[in-house]
Amino acid sequence: MEVRVQLKVCEGCGCLWYRSQVEGTVYCRGCEDKLRDFPSAESRKRRGRPSRRPLVRVWAVAEAAGGAE
Repeated sequence: MEVRVQLKVCEGCGCLWYRSQVEGTVYCRGCEDKLRDFPSAESRKRRGRPSRRPLVRVWAVAEAAGGAE
């Protein structure tokens, strides 16, 4: 049986580790265990200043007054 691996640098602690080519993780097993308790980016509420809603602008075009006076 042949297993292909890649030498990777952990984005959490900077250690070198081997990752199989079919995996997509960026953290070593130690950092994955530590980060498992944190919420995922998709599930957490967006923080900071709320985005401004664009103002709806209605431009009225005045008709030329002619003959109504």
